[in-house]
Amino acid sequence: MKLFEKGQIGSMKVKNRICMAPMGTKTAVDGGFEERSIEYFRQRAAGGTGLIFTGLNMVCTEFETRAANTLEGFHQTDRLGLLCDKVHQEGAKIIVQIGPGLGRVGYSDPEHAPYSASACPTRNFPDLMCKPFEKEHIARLVFCMGRGAMLAQKAGADGVEIHAYGGYIIDQFLTKEWNKRTDEYGGSLENRCRFLIECIEEVKKVCGPNFPVIVKFTADHCMPELPDYRTLDEGLEIAKIIDKAGVDAIHVDTGCYERYYRQVPTVYEDKGFQLYACKAVKDVVSVPVIGHGKLNDPVVAEKALEDGKVDFVALGHQMLADPEWANKVKEGRYRDITYCCGCNECLFSAVQGRFKVCAVNPLSNVEVDYKVEPAKTPRKVLVVGGGPAGMETAITAKRRGHDVELWEKTTELGGNIRAAGAPDFKGDVATYTNNLIHALDRSGVTIRMNKEATAEEIIAGNYDYVALATGSRSKIPPIPGIDSSIVETANEGLLNKEELTGKVVVIGGGLVGCEAAVQASSTAEEVTIIESLDGLLLTVQHLFNNDQALRQMIKDAGIKTLLGAKVTKITEDSVEYEDADGKKGAVKADKVLISVGYRSNDELEEQLEGKVKNVRTLGDAVFPRKIINAVGEGFHYARIME
Repeated sequence: MKLFEKGQIGSMKVKNRICMAPMGTKTAVDGGFEERSIEYFRQRAAGGTGLIFTGLNMVCTEFETRAANTLEGFHQTDRLGLLCDKVHQEGAKIIVQIGPGLGRVGYSDPEHAPYSASACPTRNFPDLMCKPFEKEHIARLVFCMGRGAMLAQKAGADGVEIHAYGGYIIDQFLTKEWNKRTDEYGGSLENRCRFLIECIEEVKKVCGPNFPVIVKFTADHCMPELPDYRTLDEGLEIAKIIDKAGVDAIHVDTGCYERYYRQVPTVYEDKGFQLYACKAVKDVVSVPVIGHGKLNDPVVAEKALEDGKVDFVALGHQMLADPEWANKVKEGRYRDITYCCGCNECLFSAVQGRFKVCAVNPLSNVEVDYKVEPAKTPRKVLVVGGGPAGMETAITAKRRGHDVELWEKTTELGGNIRAAGAPDFKGDVATYTNNLIHALDRSGVTIRMNKEATAEEIIAGNYDYVALATGSRSKIPPIPGIDSSIVETANEGLLNKEELTGKVVVIGGGLVGCEAAVQASSTAEEVTIIESLDGLLLTVQHLFNNDQALRQMIKDAGIKTLLGAKVTKITEDSVEYEDADGKKGAVKADKVLISVGYRSNDELEEQLEGKVKNVRTLGDAVFPRKIINAVGEGFHYARIME
């Protein structure tokens, strides 16, 4: 496979074409790397990845507070050196990403304006205008970029990547939307590139010709409706300028915060969705091109290399989900991969100030905090329920050496994530589900299907540990006509999506309802969402790129919405409602999908209280939530069984 051919970037030789894409981590109190993040990177290198990129290291905190790792002095170099050593010991190379900061997209507040290329609106507070960098500020930042690269070099890094993408400070200089300067750093494309080129030149001057310098930049902001954002045509001109400056490789990105799902993908994007830009850049430059954007399917990644669209494949969130991706691909163990499901819970937790955890890998970023070790004494364990919480509990408990039995009352494993992965545009969830079932099948857990659990039988079994992962069921609202032949739950509709024809009405505009509506739009004549609140997705807690992507899909599908409307009756061919002003109306319907939430299946909990040795309720059986809650709770319950 080309994925495992050796590669070269400048003077740096890499054992394969697989990279861990740059993603931020939490830091020690001084902004340097800490033990937790060092082990996190080491495990990805041990998993067979050839080239590790760190996330952003800010080289200067004089103009904004620290929002990432910092690399300003030797007091941060010791731990970076340890990180480099540990990555090298696993046979991988490491590139330290450096940049001047976040600028207008940083963690600003309504009273303190951040700096940017010019007086443009801050992202979080559009009425607050940024302060333009003065020329002496720019000179200081250029100096700090050289100093940061020098510190990385002394720490043992194999090279640096200049952070020039995604709407952050350097990209703010590159982009007309944010750069309204009239001096030599604004106006023409050459002037807007000046700051970046000065940074490249400073790094090369300080570190010498044999220290690889990579630039990651945004080739296309994916905002064609607004002329001052970057189009691919301008991106190609920037790529040529970067290439001419003597860099050793170019790392291609797309999107920006305003189109964040085109930068950081969601479950809704296609595999390899950024490859069009990678190939276009590769056609006009002379140096290797690194590309990313949902390349975690080994077949897609291999074809991207074979077709000459990229020279190196970078994986981001997939490396959180499974550090062993490269080794498993090399060994042909595709079914054993824990695939990223595109939920972006990692970033959602990070923006709340928490560690960048992973919905499908509870150890991501907390490898030093939690250990999975063989049990001191094998125990008899019963897991009730074959959804994600139950399967994860069973797999982890069996891995630790316990005698595990799993009961599932239906004929299929998966629980509600079967419906979650059913839409045509949610293949990532379906793949994760199938591989989780595969892992359970291979684990040695005793699985009993069509097995309804009763409290009496559980008590009689004398189990040491019982996990109640009984999931949840769809709520059925007390609407007249709810038992009409045209009514079913959204879960049922998604699992029988080929039947979604004619005029489809979805009652409920939350996540499941909106996804069901988009799925129905591919086969139905007309789709309408009726939501009692005054907007869609108002109760959903997820990262804003998921929200952006799904709203765009709803718009593109031409789905009609009735907001602030209460359904009053369902007939055999229509749905009647009353809007916020008391006006009554009706929508013709051939199929009605109910999506007004879920109710926990928690009946066993009270029946078993005080009657078994150890019992815990997990996942949706506690209250309906997300994959990350189900998997995490199941994993940690199994981890502490002794």
